[in-house]
Amino acid sequence: MSDRSILTEWHYWGNISWYSALMNTDLVVMDVHSHYRKGSFRNRTQIMGPNGLLNLSVPLIKGKFQHTPFGKVRVSYAENWRKDHWMSIITSYRRSAYFEYYEDEFQPIYQQEFEYLFQLNQACMDVINRLLKLDIEFRLSDRYYAEGQWQGTDLREQFHPNPNKLKHAVQFPDYPQVFMDRMDFLPNLSILDLLFNLGPRAKEYLSALPSVK
Repeated sequence: MSDRSILTEWHYWGNISWYSALMNTDLVVMDVHSHYRKGSFRNRTQIMGPNGLLNLSVPLIKGKFQHTPFGKVRVSYAENWRKDHWMSIITSYRRSAYFEYYEDEFQPIYQQEFEYLFQLNQACMDVINRLLKLDIEFRLSDRYYAEGQWQGTDLREQFHPNPNKLKHAVQFPDYPQVFMDRMDFLPNLSILDLLFNLGPRAKEYLSALPSVK
């Protein structure tokens, strides 16, 4: 592998710093062989809701799959989380500058049943790559790589919903957000927040961020 390749876990609507890291490399390899870890961005994203930070989590079959390779983690449809997530996105961003232009690109995601979590995450990434015209080449990992075995940059577990577990401190410039008339700016949210508020300029914002490597 190239020294400019990245090994990372797959995220559900990855956040701004994650996408910024992916833009600055030759190849992104998605780790589907490491064990699933709870409380991560693998099945979670963070958006700005009417009452502040809002976590959206995809439920999984039979608990949190602590000892299951990520590529075999299955999504649960016992509850109607797809409707809840989509309604939360509408409620949060229908007043944003670009939601009406992108709405039809995102709704189909919540009309499908993906068996595996990585398939859902891949579909999410495909939409973002297309809308922002991101030239990101990615592949699935061919095996498990222990710490120190990857020749490029290993960014696994470098991004976490808990700010106390973040491995990098990055300053995020303010940009217009939907509820800033009554709330402070929330940095490093889901790529959805950046896209719905900045539209095509989201790519410029990502490019200007310092590398997290």
